This record gives sequence, structure tokens and C-alpha cells, in this order.
Amino acid sequence: GSDMKIRMNQNGSAAFSANQSAPSSLSALLSDATNAINVWRWRRRERRAIRHLDDHMLRDIGLDRVTAESIGTRPFWKA
Repeated sequence: GSDMKIRMNQNGSAAFSANQSAPSSLSALLSDATNAINVWRWRRRERRAIRHLDDHMLRDIGLDRVTAESIGTRPFWKA
């Protein structure tokens, strides 16, 4: 498990910290969540773009229409 420690700030409020094996702070968790959302947005944009390429452009990148539709309809949360 994680080794949680409590320390008192100068204003009297408690601050929690964890060892290196666990997220060290709320900001680390928020950063991870922000990164995940950015990846999901990127995937959605890329998949939508692939679905709208014409057959000539798909051939240029080595895809056929069936593969492009399969990629383009995959949910954004799936890799």
C-alpha cells in the first residue's frame, strides 16, 4: 500500500503526501486526467479525419475504405 503522511501547513490546514509509489498529489491526478482527455480528443479528431479521406488519399497512406471505416467508427476511448 501507499505510505500516507500528514503535515500541517502554516495556516493550520492539513496537507497529505504519499510515497513515490502512489500519486504524490491532487495535481498529479489532474494532470493524468487532462492527458487522458487530450488523447481522447486527438483520437476522435484523427478518426473523424480518416473517415472523410477520399479513396486516393487512403491509398496514399496504405488504407482501404473498409479499414478506414473500421478505424473511424472505433470509440475514442479505445486504442
